[in-house]
Amino acid sequence: MILRKTYKLFIIGLLLINAGCEEPLDEQTYSVFGPSNFYQTAEDAEALLNSVYANAGAYRDVARDNLTLGDMTTDLMIESGGAINAQIQPIQDFSFPTTHPYLLSLWGRFYSAIYRANAVIDRVPAIDMDETRRAQIVAEARFLRAFSYFKLYDLFGPVPLITTSATNAADRPNRASQEEFVSFITAELEDAGAILSATTADYGRATKGATFGLLSKFQLNNKNWQAAADNAKKVMDLGVYNLFTEGNRADLFALNNQQDDEFIFVLPFPTMPTSGLGNTYLSHAAPPGYQFKFPNKANFAAQFKMLSDFVNTFEEGDERRDAFLFQYTNGAGNEITLGQDNVRSFKYPEDPNGLGDVSGNDYPILRYADILLTRAEALNEVQGPNQESIDLINQVRNAAGIEDLPAADTSSKEALRTAILRERGWEFHTEGLRRQDLIRQGKFIQFAKDRGLPAQDYQVLYPIPQSEIDKNANLEQNPGY
Repeated sequence: MILRKTYKLFIIGLLLINAGCEEPLDEQTYSVFGPSNFYQTAEDAEALLNSVYANAGAYRDVARDNLTLGDMTTDLMIESGGAINAQIQPIQDFSFPTTHPYLLSLWGRFYSAIYRANAVIDRVPAIDMDETRRAQIVAEARFLRAFSYFKLYDLFGPVPLITTSATNAADRPNRASQEEFVSFITAELEDAGAILSATTADYGRATKGATFGLLSKFQLNNKNWQAAADNAKKVMDLGVYNLFTEGNRADLFALNNQQDDEFIFVLPFPTMPTSGLGNTYLSHAAPPGYQFKFPNKANFAAQFKMLSDFVNTFEEGDERRDAFLFQYTNGAGNEITLGQDNVRSFKYPEDPNGLGDVSGNDYPILRYADILLTRAEALNEVQGPNQESIDLINQVRNAAGIEDLPAADTSSKEALRTAILRERGWEFHTEGLRRQDLIRQGKFIQFAKDRGLPAQDYQVLYPIPQSEIDKNANLEQNPGY
């Protein structure tokens, strides 16, 4: 069994370095790394890298934030009830306020990870230590910096590229151009991928597959189809990953399957969660009065719900549908059927060791199924319907217990594109990927309008937090806000 010591390293990093970031673009941020004479030993290098993982990795509200901004603006799910509804409702309604706390929090979190990655990249090469490990540490930092920029880009488009820890508080960087940003992410991931190993003993760490997989997704979202297909193939050719087929497809996210070969990169939570350190998803998704199998579980007033128009699209026999809760017995012994737009996704099953609102369910970033469907989509965009794309899609379908694509879905590029989007919805719901998929296929705004929402074309991007605009006169807001 792979050692799950990475999360412990995250905590060490958090203790070593203040994770707060109230002034994300000020040089004071860098002062938290301490004096330059700290960077002298291999242990110093590891501690500094751990601090990057601490900021780029799992945190208590990761599911809430990713689903709010990634799935709750789409045709998959909604939230209602609880105190957080006041913050989620404006996102669901396509108001997208420039002062939204989730956007500000993520801006600060990822820039904090970037600053720490810059310190690793700047300082570690001068440390006298094992040469191979030193190169790996720098490559991991470059991956995490690229990952953080990938996440910022997904939300806001090109943002300022900060690539050194030697910054000046008087400097207020401009946003990078689209070309500069794409070139930077591509080079970072290609260079890191050339150094990182295909496997790692430390679960949750960067690997060659994670690097080229993230690059493939970045290129797919930028419609660089051939490059996306090529990098997906690099991941496939590693021979490290496979689709989960050891049981019902809905069991993939069960605690005992979390280190399955299907997972390429995840944000790991501790197997024995403690207060404040774990995944809170299930406490948001459980319906009122739901009786957990294990004691000491919290059930929030917030309600994460699946939209019926999506749930009803699943094909008969699709094991992925088994992840949904359609009915339950409440505390009073009453049988409750969850009706229209009220079915719950239990994709992250109950953790026997969960405590209150936190569980040990890891949060997925990249899975092998995503790589297969990424290559299938990219090849279809380049060639139109082709046997390899069809075979890749059918691998995912067959793993879920359903038959091959019908001929009608392979009759044209447009038909296969639609089939892939549908398949991605079935496969990746409750993982925060739907917004990306709809934007890439040009359906995000129209689908929102079809639901009666006042969505505008510019809302394929979120607004940069107004507080960051106020601090940096050179930081241009996204159009429309």
